[in-house]
Amino acid sequence: MRRAAALSLIASLALLPSSPQVRAANEAPRTLGNSHAPLLFSADEMQFDRELGLVIAKGNVEISQEDQILLADTVTYNQRTDTVTASGHVSLLQPTGDIVFADFIELHDDMRDGFIKDVRMLLSDRSRLAANTGRRVGGKRIEMRRGVFSPCELCRDDPSAPPLWQIKAEQIVDDKVSQTVEYRDAVMEIAGIPVFYAPYFSHPDPSVKRQSGFLPPTVGTGNTLGYHTTIPYYWVLGPDKDATFRPIFTTKAGQVLDGQYRERFGDGKLQVDGSVAFDAGGGAISTTNPTPPPSSTRGHVFGSGELDLDDNWRTGFDLQRESDLTYMLRYHFPTPQNFLTSRLYGENFGANSYANISAYGFQSLNPEVGDSASPFVLPVATYGWISDPDRLGGRLGLQGNVINLAHPHGTDTRRLSLGSDWRLPFSGPIGDRYSFIASLRTDGYSSNNLLLEPTDTSTHTEFAGRVFPQMSLKWNYPWVRTGASGNALIEPIAAVVAGPNGGNPAAIPNEDSQGFEFDETSLFVPNRFPGYDLIDTGQRVDYGLRGELNTLSLGRWETLIGESYRFQQASAFAPGSGLSYRRSDVVGRVVLSTGKFLDFVYRYRLDRDDLAMRRQEASISIGPTNLRVNLSYISIRQIPGIVTPQPGAPITGDQISTGLTAALTRYWSFALTDTRNVAGGNGATINSGATVTYRDDCFAVIASLTQSGISIGDVHPGVSMVITFVFKDLGEIGARAFSESGS
Repeated sequence: MRRAAALSLIASLALLPSSPQVRAANEAPRTLGNSHAPLLFSADEMQFDRELGLVIAKGNVEISQEDQILLADTVTYNQRTDTVTASGHVSLLQPTGDIVFADFIELHDDMRDGFIKDVRMLLSDRSRLAANTGRRVGGKRIEMRRGVFSPCELCRDDPSAPPLWQIKAEQIVDDKVSQTVEYRDAVMEIAGIPVFYAPYFSHPDPSVKRQSGFLPPTVGTGNTLGYHTTIPYYWVLGPDKDATFRPIFTTKAGQVLDGQYRERFGDGKLQVDGSVAFDAGGGAISTTNPTPPPSSTRGHVFGSGELDLDDNWRTGFDLQRESDLTYMLRYHFPTPQNFLTSRLYGENFGANSYANISAYGFQSLNPEVGDSASPFVLPVATYGWISDPDRLGGRLGLQGNVINLAHPHGTDTRRLSLGSDWRLPFSGPIGDRYSFIASLRTDGYSSNNLLLEPTDTSTHTEFAGRVFPQMSLKWNYPWVRTGASGNALIEPIAAVVAGPNGGNPAAIPNEDSQGFEFDETSLFVPNRFPGYDLIDTGQRVDYGLRGELNTLSLGRWETLIGESYRFQQASAFAPGSGLSYRRSDVVGRVVLSTGKFLDFVYRYRLDRDDLAMRRQEASISIGPTNLRVNLSYISIRQIPGIVTPQPGAPITGDQISTGLTAALTRYWSFALTDTRNVAGGNGATINSGATVTYRDDCFAVIASLTQSGISIGDVHPGVSMVITFVFKDLGEIGARAFSESGS
C-alpha cells in the first residue's frame, strides 16, 4: 500500500541520521537545502543519505514547489548541488499549464534550470512540441535541439504517421517571457512533404491572446484591381487597446492604406476603421460626377464609440462616410446598402423611463438618390415614461419628441410632440381577454421651403398643429383543446379604434412616415404609421382569426388571417399600401416548425376584391443539420391603375434566394448560395457563390467561387475565386485565385 509523505523542506540537512537508511514517510526530515520555496514530496518509498546529502524517492513520486509539479518513477535530490534528477515516466507541469514529458530530466536552482532528454511538450491548447534534447532556463524558457511542432492530432490507426502539418527545426525556443515560439532552420511539412523553408520563423505562444507582429498576407489578381496583395501588421498598444495596419498594393487601382484602432475603457469603448486610396484609377463616382477624372484620392472612415457617464447616462457616436458610391465595393470592403448613417447620441436609462437625444447625418449610396435629398437631423430628442400598475392594473405612459430637420435643398422642419396614454388589460366573464388604450397626442410644426401641393412652383413658410385623441379596444377569445398527442387553439381577434377624422394637413410635411406597407404585424396596431408626421385617423374595426396546433408528430403550426375596415372614405395611406380603400387588403401568415428538420414561414397580402396576390414572402429551411436547404422568395405586384407609386412605395419585382449547406464527411462541407431577380423571367443574378471547406482540429482550407451582378460606376459584374488556408496557431493565408469583371 502506498505511503505518502508531505515534507516542508525549510530546515538543515544536519538533522538527517548519521547513516543511510530507509525511513517511513512521516519520519522524513523537515527540509532539504536552501530552497526559496518549500518542496513537498509524495512517494511510495524514500531513502536518506546524510554523508552524500541525498534524498532518493521511488515509486509514484510527486514533488511540488509553488505552482509547478514534477512526477516520475524515481527522483534523487542532491542537497549540496541543489539538483533534482528524475527518471522514468517524467512529467513536469509548468505554471503556464504546459506539461513537459521526458525520459530523464535534471533540474537545479529551485527546478528553474536544467537539462531534458527526449523532451515532449503538451502546450495549453493541446499543441505539441518534441525534440531530442532540451535546456530549461530560468523556468521561463526551454531551448530544444532538432525539434518538431504541430497542433494536429496524430492518426489513431497509425500514430507513427506524420501529422497533417508540422514544423521541423534545428532549434526551437519556447520563451514564456516574450510569449513566442522561435524556429531556426525551419521547414514546414504538409502530409510529410516539405513545402516551405525559413532560416528564422516565429509565432505567438499558443497561450497568448494578442501579440504584435505581421499577420499572414493575402494575394490575388483581377480585372478591377489587377495584381494585388495585402500585408497586415497587428500592433498591441496595451492591455486595453490595439491597432491593425492593412496596406493594399495593386497594379491597376493605386495603393491603399487601411487600418483599424480599438480601445476599451473602464466605462466605454472605441473602434475606428478607415482607409485612403492614392492614385485610385477611375476616380470618385457620384450622381453629380458621372465622368470622373482618371485618378483621384478616395477613402472611407467607419467608427463607433460609447462612454458611460454614470449609472444612468451614456453617450456615443456612430460614423459612416466614404468618398463616393463605389469606393468600398471596388476595394472589397464590407459596406451597408443604400445609405450610410452617422449619429451622435446621449441616452438616459431610468427605472421607468428612457430618454435619448441624437443628431444624424446620411450619405446616399443609391445612384438615383443624391445626397441633397438626405436631411440632417440636428437634433432629435425623445422621452418615454411608464408608471407602475395602478389599482385597476392599468399603466400611465408619457411620451415626448422634439426634432430639428434640415434639408440642403428641401424642406426644413421643426417639430414638438407631447403625448400620453393609459393601458388597461383585463379579462372577460367567459375567459376572453381585453386590452383598452386611451391616448392623447399634441403636435406642433414649423416648416420652411414647404411645397403645399405637388404642382406648386413656390415654397411656403408654415406653422401647423394638431391635437389627436384616440381610443382602442382589442378583444381576443382563445379556445383551447388539449389531448394526449398535443393541443390546438382557435382564437378570434377583433379591435375597434376610434379617433377624429383628418389631422394630416398639407402644412405638416411627411418626413418619417413614408414607405408604409400593410402586413399582418400592423393589423391590430392603433396608429400604424411608423413615425410622427402622419397619424392613422378616423374610426375602424380590425378583425382576424388565429389558429395554432402543437403535436409531437407534426410540430407547431400557426396561421393568422385578417383585414381592416375603415368607416370613412378619406385615407392618409398611399395607393399600393393595402389601406388606401375603406376595406383593406387581406393579410396573413402561415408558420410551420417541426424542430430540427423543417421551418417554414409564408406571409402574404391579397387584393381586397379578387384576392389577387399583391405581396408574398416565403422562406423554408428543410433537412437535418448535415444537409440543410434554405429557400426564400419575395414577390411584389403593382395594383392595376396605379402607374407611379408614391415615394417609398414598393415596385413590382420577384426575387428568389437559395442556399444549401452539406456536411459531406466529418471534415468536408459544401455551401451554395444564389440570389436572383426573376421578374419578367430574365433571371438576372444579384449574387451567387459556392464554398467548399475542409476543417479539422488544426487546419482548414476554404475555397469560394462568387459571382456578382452589381453594376455601378467603376464596379462591374464579375466572377472571383478566393482560397484561404488556415493554420492553427499560425493564422491564415488568403489568395484571390482569379477575378474576372464584366464589361
